Amino acid sequence: MMKIIIKCVCLVLALLCLAGCNGQKSNSAGAGIVRICSSMNRNLSDALVNDFANKTGIVVEFDPLVATSLQQRLELLGNSKVDVWMGGAAEEYYMAAERNMLVPYLPKGASNIPPQYMDRDGRWVPLTIDYMALLSNKNNMRKLGIEPPSTWNELLQPVLHNEIVMAEPETSGSPYGMITSLWQLRGQDEALKFAGGLRTQQILYLPTEAKAGYEVYLGRKSVAVLSLHHALALEKEHRFLYASPFRDGNKNMITAAAILKNGENRKPAERFMEYLFSKEALQIMREYRMDPLADAPDGKRKSSVIGPIPNDDLGWMAGKKQELIKQWLNAK
Repeated sequence: MMKIIIKCVCLVLALLCLAGCNGQKSNSAGAGIVRICSSMNRNLSDALVNDFANKTGIVVEFDPLVATSLQQRLELLGNSKVDVWMGGAAEEYYMAAERNMLVPYLPKGASNIPPQYMDRDGRWVPLTIDYMALLSNKNNMRKLGIEPPSTWNELLQPVLHNEIVMAEPETSGSPYGMITSLWQLRGQDEALKFAGGLRTQQILYLPTEAKAGYEVYLGRKSVAVLSLHHALALEKEHRFLYASPFRDGNKNMITAAAILKNGENRKPAERFMEYLFSKEALQIMREYRMDPLADAPDGKRKSSVIGPIPNDDLGWMAGKKQELIKQWLNAK
């Protein structure tokens, strides 16, 4: 598996560094070029970069960022000539900023974003917000004789032994959000007590959230921990699936964007950052069930069905990530 990951990383790095690879071609000569990588959904990323290229005449060299550990991801980005990185989690951008990999830039359209979500030095800018949810297979739930769960504690029901799936915590997103949210809301002792109970449930960990959701879709597992927007999208497509945000502890899952210092196309990179807060880009994000932070005042954002949310300590979340995951997975 490690050989496969290394090959994927090397391949993406090579693609990112080659001029013209996967470029979104334009008929406007001399408009510029920008290299972009994305941790977001591939279709959403394609929609954004294609729209930007068509509107500006700037040639976009785009590649998705493979799902790896935070350390591997930062090394990949640090060794590339990418101009803009979009879609990573807040703690990932925090760590990249601490490594002096980012160039501060504040797009005009970001002025509507509530200050509590912003990096105080403007080194990265939040794009969207999401929460954690459970996706349940209703057919499986009927066989098990229980209602679809909506709380963390309900995952400890004995009937759900060997029925739960999620992405590996190393990949960030909802699995790592589970760890940091419960740790901050309940305290270390209670969080690790819960982790020990969850460990006995024999959780299946997969490389990506999409693979976890697919297991529930197939009925091979009964419930998955996913991001809310992903769970809702699957529920909409398949009537036998049911999405529920966690009601006893959730998390602000921020995706962001930033200009990378090693990039060679600063002005086109700034134009792309401005584009991400344009009405066209925000509409594309909404079409993919993303919730842009620049859309509405913070008070209109939280649903009554979403449980308590901690005030995240990004330095702790990023700097202690390996240690937290190890303690969580080995809790008894």
